[in-house]
Amino acid sequence: MERSYLTFTKERNLYTLCRDLIEVHIRLIMRTPFIYLLFSFLSIASTHAQGMKKMAQKTEFESRLAKEAQTVESIESDFTQVKYLDVFDEKVTSKGKFYYQKTHKICMEYFRPMDYLIVINGSKLKIVSDGKKSIMNLSSNKMMAQMQDMLTACMIGDLSKMSSNYLLEYFEDARYYLVKIKPTNKAVQAYIAGIEIYLDKKDMSVHKLRLSETATNYTEYEFYNKKFNSLKNETKFAIR
Repeated sequence: MERSYLTFTKERNLYTLCRDLIEVHIRLIMRTPFIYLLFSFLSIASTHAQGMKKMAQKTEFESRLAKEAQTVESIESDFTQVKYLDVFDEKVTSKGKFYYQKTHKICMEYFRPMDYLIVINGSKLKIVSDGKKSIMNLSSNKMMAQMQDMLTACMIGDLSKMSSNYLLEYFEDARYYLVKIKPTNKAVQAYIAGIEIYLDKKDMSVHKLRLSETATNYTEYEFYNKKFNSLKNETKFAIR
């Protein structure tokens, strides 16, 4: 039986909320007809990627990445988010603080150009904008739970969560590893064209993350001033 339009719309709305975990401000969404996520391999990152070579031996990379991921209990960093929309031919830049704590706890506090808060704790998602709070349960939708795992894995660089529903390619240069991720599941392909994760060779942490939905529209996150295993307080991840 074909899904009803109402069911499809409900799933799309759930996806939008889950994607807001790492995405733009609700005000901007209201002002402009945003087409979310990512970046394909035709933009600036692709220019960077062209200078990279395909990784000949990924066993050492996977072993080191898994080892580093096991040692990380928490991450704190500043981030800059750049969103490009070809319909407006302009970039929207936002800044904030990123917090991660094992397991499945993420907080993103946006300070510029406006205050905005996204918190994920387990299967629950909280968004606060203009003093208004909304909370939802992601586990009630299998698709949303899968998207949550994938996006969380990308934010912290833990690729062990990637299932057979994703095709991974590996590249490197002198400073960074680059992992290109493409969904093979048609349901996921309806929302995401591809993901690019740049990992710093010094500590295997995520330096840059690019998400794309179309060949020209993308969202890029760059993380800096990173601190590891220093976050003790869990109040940042409270959902109530």
